[in-house]
Amino acid sequence: MVQAEPRQSKERNRNYILRRQEAGLVQGTPTSRLIIGKREIDVYRNGLMFEGDHVVGVSRRK
Repeated sequence: MVQAEPRQSKERNRNYILRRQEAGLVQGTPTSRLIIGKREIDVYRNGLMFEGDHVVGVSRRK
């Protein structure tokens, strides 16, 4: 009998905001979200822009 392993990647993807806060990269929730095609980019008060767990840029606008 074969049994599939539970999928962990989806569960991991849901906690981006919490992982950023725990790592000390940002405080609080994103101030805005840019949706460009299928990309979802979170922008924080300190100007950092994240897509998932990755920094994709820094905004100079405040």
